[in-house]
Amino acid sequence: MLVQSPSRIFKSDLSVWKKENSCVLNEMIPDENSGLRTITEVVFGENGTFDFNYQKNSTVLIIVLYGEIAINDFEKPVSAEYIFTLKSEEENILNLRNNRQDEKADILIFELKSIKTDTFFSVEDLKINKRNHLIQISEKVEYPNFIGLYEGRKEEEYALHHKGKSIFGMVINGAFEFQNRLLETRDAIIISEIETLEFEALSENALLLFLEV
Repeated sequence: MLVQSPSRIFKSDLSVWKKENSCVLNEMIPDENSGLRTITEVVFGENGTFDFNYQKNSTVLIIVLYGEIAINDFEKPVSAEYIFTLKSEEENILNLRNNRQDEKADILIFELKSIKTDTFFSVEDLKINKRNHLIQISEKVEYPNFIGLYEGRKEEEYALHHKGKSIFGMVINGAFEFQNRLLETRDAIIISEIETLEFEALSENALLLFLEV
């Protein structure tokens, strides 16, 4: 018999979206005791802009789901082939804007508590070149972080790297079962008191990500 670990599920169909500067956004606050402060999804309309305020000692990870964004005065725009990471000891604002005039853009912003005190930003390649396998998202993030693209009915088991941590999972596209819990597109879950997570893809081209927090 499978023992259910304590968990909290965030259902996308219950999300509250708000409009701001030609954007719509949705914010989740998973657990004040975890290393993950907030998750924000922002959908940019044409000429949409969004100012993201981050706290002191934060690591900000931005994943572009589609489209292309410009960030502050950085020369290189960020599209779905790249990951943007910023780490700062001071609170500040990231100005994000849609970099394409005739398209929308959709991004996820993860704000995490920094473990070490330093400051940097980076743009890394993101290539999901292997199916049915978890791939590290960013080498710059201090927490174990993975993304995976799965075929229907594929099963996998994820063993936590650090005992006592919680796991945050989010379905980017498709449907998965997490230890008898059904999660669909943009649903998320945070599970504590767990050492191993079993999951199964229930649809083709199902995409999910994990953060160990």
